[in-house]
Amino acid sequence: MLLRSFVFLAAAGTLGGEWTGFRGRGDSITAARNLPLSWSDRHNVSWKVSLPGFGQSTPVEWNGRIFLTAIEGPKKETLHVLALDAGSGKVIWRQSHASSRPQETGDRVARAASSPAVDARGVYVAFDSGDVMALTHDGELRWRQNLNQLYGKIENGHDFGSSLRQGGDRLFLHVNHFGPSYLVAMSKATGEKLWRVEFPKEGGWNTPVLVDRPGQPLLLVQRSGGVAAYDPANGALVWEDLRTFSRDSAVPSVTVQGEVAVVPSQNKGGTWALRLSDPKRPLWTAKAATNAFSSPLLTAKRAYFVNSVGALFAVELATGKDLWSTRLGTTTWASAIAAGDRVYFFTGEGVTHVFRDADTMEKLGESALAVDSTVYAVTPMDGALLVRTGTTLTKVANLGQKDPAPPAVSRSAPAPAAEEPPLPPAPAGQPGQVRENAKDGLRLAWIPAGSFRMGCSEGDSQCTPDERPAHTVTLSRGFWMNTTEVTVGAYRRFVAATERAMPAEAPAFNAGWANAALPMTRVSRADAQAYCRWSGGRLPTEAQWEYAARAGTTQPRYGELEAVAWYGDNAGRERIDTERIAQEQRGQFNVILGKNGNQPHAAATKAPNAFGLYDLLGNVWEWTADWHDSFAPGAATDPTGPADGEKRVLRGGSWTFFGSQVRASARLKVSENLQTDYAGFRCIQ
Repeated sequence: MLLRSFVFLAAAGTLGGEWTGFRGRGDSITAARNLPLSWSDRHNVSWKVSLPGFGQSTPVEWNGRIFLTAIEGPKKETLHVLALDAGSGKVIWRQSHASSRPQETGDRVARAASSPAVDARGVYVAFDSGDVMALTHDGELRWRQNLNQLYGKIENGHDFGSSLRQGGDRLFLHVNHFGPSYLVAMSKATGEKLWRVEFPKEGGWNTPVLVDRPGQPLLLVQRSGGVAAYDPANGALVWEDLRTFSRDSAVPSVTVQGEVAVVPSQNKGGTWALRLSDPKRPLWTAKAATNAFSSPLLTAKRAYFVNSVGALFAVELATGKDLWSTRLGTTTWASAIAAGDRVYFFTGEGVTHVFRDADTMEKLGESALAVDSTVYAVTPMDGALLVRTGTTLTKVANLGQKDPAPPAVSRSAPAPAAEEPPLPPAPAGQPGQVRENAKDGLRLAWIPAGSFRMGCSEGDSQCTPDERPAHTVTLSRGFWMNTTEVTVGAYRRFVAATERAMPAEAPAFNAGWANAALPMTRVSRADAQAYCRWSGGRLPTEAQWEYAARAGTTQPRYGELEAVAWYGDNAGRERIDTERIAQEQRGQFNVILGKNGNQPHAAATKAPNAFGLYDLLGNVWEWTADWHDSFAPGAATDPTGPADGEKRVLRGGSWTFFGSQVRASARLKVSENLQTDYAGFRCIQ
């Protein structure tokens, strides 16, 4: 009877609000009525408010009040909790608290990513810092707990981001990192621990799911590429199906619909399903569908997944059969929402796509908002949606308005095709010839045609599987390549000529982009390709990049590592051992590099290769034109990589990486939207 009471309390807790926690009840299915199908900056916007600091958490709602969190300060030292009036957007109250664990902020770390929970007694919040609090609906602090003091310091490469899950009289939190990891149940009344289960160190941001099953409620937690089920009353393990931990399954959370649970992954063949009634026997494994940052959406008959480049897959829930797929343009961070026979998908760039929940694709609407940063979360209400970016909250609603100036062309990306029309060929050069590009002021060296062995170098014990098999590649035409990575100074010329904006500065080592000699970083692959087109060229293929990097050598590097490359060990004030730090202090890796002053260095300050090219190894990883895939065996001529894919390829290693990854054949697969301090580019003509 005790367990049954617990389950019914959990269900009853949603009566005062439509969306009371991360993904509502945990499944992203809403009973909200009359959700809008069309809006823009010009119509059907009830209000838009600026928020203090920055936040990635989901707004929750209770009896006409919206509650949400944010952080502020260069070290996330201030924690904000806000209550807004749902009708007007007016801030009712804001409570600010000092963080118990200040950490450097930035695009690569969680920033108020943990979503709150709310019920009739109050609002419950957790922060990246490990601070967990309960407040009344009027903002009065009821209790506060510090997870770092209670259970050990949180150590995660991108900081902590799991959300609270509530049920009955308790809160559940999954703290999965490179220090002491655990699943904990806390009293809503006092914040005291009710039970705790310890886990091995892994690192991740998954949020538990509470499943109301007659006779046996379950708390599901994604772990080690698999899933484990616990009794929410006492933390006892009910069953588990664990696999091999991978970062590709560390962000999205397991999702349940009826008796089916789906465990998502970014890797092909890594997403799978099970029945709760027979958990040890997998139900199906997805063939093509993969899942990036937002969690899957399950309806009564279908499962939906969005990968890292914005491809949407619809799959039959019972069998895993592929039904249909389409492109959204960019990937999604905000979890999708199901409302009746509609499914809503929200791209990070502010475009919302609405489809019929059906076995064939039927698009019902597409709307767009101009956003200041990524769309991180969307909350449904009767007749409205709350769209949350890092610094704003917008309420779009059915106001009966029509767009006075609808866009002429849909912003939805078409199916993959040739990226751009070809450029006219540059004049051929001679071996050893170098010329200057008048547009950007950078020098280009002539790389003659030839053949080479692409992939793992003979005798290289540091190769990874995606560098194999090594195979012969012939490049039938020579090309010009920038002798250095594109510098900040050159990129400024591009920005001035095209009336673009510089990306957000890198305050740790190039505040205001003042150092023009440093390689340009924080540019997406599309930005890099746009620059190359403007300068008269394009990004190199993987084959062209590796051929140019090797410059005739068959060794892993074109020279001694210290002589040719800035990398993790030598790119700071003191020499450090990054391999050892990664093994022993993985959660503090980025912090240690920051304290050591690691950063990219001015172009051409290390020795060049035989073609006269600098920094192809180390300094910053470099964008290539290709999608990532395994190498095909056999010889190839002028290969261009696969026609489509989920991840793009970076080459060469960087100032943040170990020496083992600073090799001519090393490959790094990343989202093409990545904008980071460790990636830059160079162009070819």
